[in-house]
Amino acid sequence: MKRRLSAAVLTLVLTLGILLPGRAEYGLQAFRVRFGDPNSKKIAITMDDVNDREWVWKSVELCREYGITMTFFPNGVNILEEDAENWRDVVASGCEIGNHGYYHESLKKTDDRFRVLWLLGKTQEQLDKVLGYHYQIRWYRPPYGIMEDPNEGDSHYKTLKKFGYDHAILWSVSQTDPEEAYIRVKNGSILLFHARKTDYDCLTVLIPRLLEAGFEPVTVSELLGVDPPETSDELYVYRKEDYK
Repeated sequence: MKRRLSAAVLTLVLTLGILLPGRAEYGLQAFRVRFGDPNSKKIAITMDDVNDREWVWKSVELCREYGITMTFFPNGVNILEEDAENWRDVVASGCEIGNHGYYHESLKKTDDRFRVLWLLGKTQEQLDKVLGYHYQIRWYRPPYGIMEDPNEGDSHYKTLKKFGYDHAILWSVSQTDPEEAYIRVKNGSILLFHARKTDYDCLTVLIPRLLEAGFEPVTVSELLGVDPPETSDELYVYRKEDYK
């Protein structure tokens, strides 16, 4: 009986370790962040890639309708000058823009730190060029959520730190079915979506349910208790020699 009970307790502990935000993924204590404060009703809704930018603009309208904010992680190649007014509106709405790399390229595919720095810097450069002012991108999300552990050598961790990123933003909920997503959302959750109709349709149903349940969707910066990105008149330009 005692042995059976111990096994049950062990199973429970392992289950909780998977489902609850552990120290290795909690807030600014972690390099790879999956959760905000588990004692707060604040959550972060995020949207990646933005290949189909129409759903970004519609999501911003949705944010305004419900008085909330989101964080968008576009690939730099999808930040186009023809959309300059729309990207300025994303910022004006109170939403946040993060860095998802210039191309949707896994960090695991390259050992060249300057390639990684270019993917980061080119996105920052392109965003500044399109906005017409410097918007200091505060957060990075690795494509596919894949990157080396900070304790494994010096490649990705030190390269991101070199560029100025102290954290990589991952996620704890990735569901496009509103019921499944709702069930999985907890205090401090970071939700992952993509710029496509399926995900947008999910948000139209999910957001009012989350608000009714008392959750507060905010930007990643607000979730983690950090000031909004700074802006200035001096546009960023990527120079390889700046990172030697």
